[in-house]
Amino acid sequence: MASEFLSSIPETVRSLFQHDPSTRAASVQFWVVSSVVVLLLKFAVGAIGPRFTVSSQNVKLGVQIIMILSHYFVSYSLGLMQPFSAERGSVTNDLFQPRQLSTLDLLNSLWSTNQLRARTARYLKAPLWIIWTIHALRVIWFYFSNKASGACVDNMKLVSNYMASRQQKDDTSAITEAETTFMAWYDYLVLGEEWQVKMIQRPRFMFHLDKTHKEDLITVARVWKCSDDAQDKLLGRGADRDSRFKDMCLSFALYKLLRHRFFDFPIPEANHPASRKLVEPSLFQDLSYSKHPVVFADGFPTLRLMLSLLMTGAASYLAYAVRGLPTATIAVTKGGYLARITHGGSVTRFIILIMVCRELWEMGVYVLSQWTKVVIICHYIRLPQSPTGWTPMLHRFVMEKVARIMFCLVRRGRWHQNIRQHNLLMAARAKTTRNRRLRSRSVKLGINVQRVIFESLNQVVSEASAEDAKKKPSSALAQKRRNRLLMSQHRKALGNNRQLQSKISDIYCALDSGETQRILVWHVATNLCQIKLLLKMKARESAGVDLYSLCPMAGLPEHYSTAVNLSNYCAYLATKALVPDNGIVTNKVFNAVCEEAAYTLSKCSTLGEVHNALVAEMSAPDHQQNGPSIVKIGTELSMELMSTYAVDGEDLWERLGRFWAGYLLNLSANTTAAKHQVHLQGQGELTTFLWALLSHAGFLGDTTHGHQMLDTDDLNA
Repeated sequence: MASEFLSSIPETVRSLFQHDPSTRAASVQFWVVSSVVVLLLKFAVGAIGPRFTVSSQNVKLGVQIIMILSHYFVSYSLGLMQPFSAERGSVTNDLFQPRQLSTLDLLNSLWSTNQLRARTARYLKAPLWIIWTIHALRVIWFYFSNKASGACVDNMKLVSNYMASRQQKDDTSAITEAETTFMAWYDYLVLGEEWQVKMIQRPRFMFHLDKTHKEDLITVARVWKCSDDAQDKLLGRGADRDSRFKDMCLSFALYKLLRHRFFDFPIPEANHPASRKLVEPSLFQDLSYSKHPVVFADGFPTLRLMLSLLMTGAASYLAYAVRGLPTATIAVTKGGYLARITHGGSVTRFIILIMVCRELWEMGVYVLSQWTKVVIICHYIRLPQSPTGWTPMLHRFVMEKVARIMFCLVRRGRWHQNIRQHNLLMAARAKTTRNRRLRSRSVKLGINVQRVIFESLNQVVSEASAEDAKKKPSSALAQKRRNRLLMSQHRKALGNNRQLQSKISDIYCALDSGETQRILVWHVATNLCQIKLLLKMKARESAGVDLYSLCPMAGLPEHYSTAVNLSNYCAYLATKALVPDNGIVTNKVFNAVCEEAAYTLSKCSTLGEVHNALVAEMSAPDHQQNGPSIVKIGTELSMELMSTYAVDGEDLWERLGRFWAGYLLNLSANTTAAKHQVHLQGQGELTTFLWALLSHAGFLGDTTHGHQMLDTDDLNA
């Protein structure tokens, strides 16, 4: 059996490319297989594409081509597979209808009923009508389940209003450090709010949650209370020592809070000091680039998965029904001529296989997901903790084992900890490519870089907490103070030298209000300090200029790589327009500075020549007509830095490292949520993760967030 199947594969593939007089090109089977493959590719791109690929102009073009091809391939293939015609004989159309129905099922169309109204072979009627009935039920269910889309938005407002009411009831000053550590205050909603009675209160029309079914409502506090039960074999402290089961529920609760940023809902929990110690942004990618929020809006999608399972069984039955068809037959045409008709049984079975794989794939996408893990854990918590009787005990035992199996099968995604680097001076000298923005590299986020970033974050959070404890301001006033504190954090890293701070203030006054110019000025200044240090360390000029290379060299300061990596990363963010400025403005400024740097460094080939050219440009007249010279201002700033701190000393590079860490936090908080949403594709960006951290810490940025329309420069970055 297996040998016959393998031997038939070459013949089947060869028949796909045979000339067909009806198409005057490849055979009908070829067009049908092409249609099915394109439809499967379209489904795959929609299912997993955003998780592994960052959207770009080339990727978007490829997706659009797939969408167009899927439509026209199917239309053309259906035109070739005409219903029963007396001119050709009944044997011609026996396998056309299974192919048509399978293709239209992949296309999610009910038009396939037209294909069944024609004369159908008796042995195919039952499986084909079963498939059509299941598909019709699924389309009807999809239609009536559209309310889940609106339920998602209502749920956001419900959670926001619920947290606001909790904030008013709780006294933040009475919460101790032990309570924040052991999650005693965290009454964050995890699951079950959709089953409670919801009322709208006037005059502010806020949702009020009436806990009519308290046993179904799962909160973070309730999840952590299970750890007090030593007999609990899943969530107890002895059974869940690393808190991986409880952390999954915590992650889901934080996802519900973080999604408010995309729709500009208030975040009242950000005022609470306890929430500043919690961050887990692993789930909020699903909000924009998957259907999980809609599918799981009313709980686990049992009916949807049952319909997919029934469709898989019906398709398998169809494959069994066509098993005995001959490879080819001879039929008499209307004109009395003999015609050899190739049925393509292998092609039909291949199409059915694709159909089955697609159904199984869709079931796997939803079953083997983080959302299913949350549903299982919450269902386990709802069960009686001390069951009596063998049925409840067996139920609890089975759910415990299912949870452990799911956590073994579905691993939590981890960030690759790589950050992209873009060096303006290196890109300006690049002559091998017309697009200098492509001249970027990737480096691993070092331990020192992580430590400096989180030290800066902890410092600004501690200062904000101290101010709130002293003055206890209102929510709006506290938010303004946090924003001012975050914006001034990076300048504090440079010390209290009056001359240096005065120079920085003069530079900021000369520049426009946007952040792109400031990023590039500090980037040029850091690059020139880097070049001066390498020259002083007697680096080999014959090796050329490679400011990306951070090869270990004796005598280099400890924080040298931290400052250089963060400087290059912020410059990379400017190339992607992932900064607070408008995308069009960012690109115009960046391109103008690139042209200026390319003109200045056009004849440079070594570190010394680059240094001398930049210093010479500082004293040259300003050729810029549309604004200040960014390269010139950056060079002046570097000279001021090197006159204040020794270029080969640890003090300068430690301060630059802390400056760039604080500046990156400021950029992350003030970049609009809509831009971060675009860059949730792929593995994500460091600045987006920092934005999530800052959001939970109460630093919402001095900008307008919400569901915004972006410029094409922001979308195509």
